[in-house]
Amino acid sequence: MNKTQKRKEVTKRFLTYVEETFPNYELDDDGMGGYISIVHEDYNGLNDNVITFHRTYRDLFYLDSASEQVKQDTVVMQAKLNEIIKELELI
Repeated sequence: MNKTQKRKEVTKRFLTYVEETFPNYELDDDGMGGYISIVHEDYNGLNDNVITFHRTYRDLFYLDSASEQVKQDTVVMQAKLNEIIKELELI
């Protein structure tokens, strides 16, 4: 598997993990290919409870005003993302 295929596989595995493990989140692709928003069911329209996944940097981030639940979930998701990256030897 070349590097591009590995990157796509990381994204695929991570998004599958989020969908299966966090049913209270909805995935929203920006359509531009760079970011995917992981939106908590308590979304209030201000991006407070949104986790953003950056495909290129394979990183997650959220606003400081996010709920504690979103912050905790981000830590769990980032750990799984790092595990997938390591498994596919992209580090």
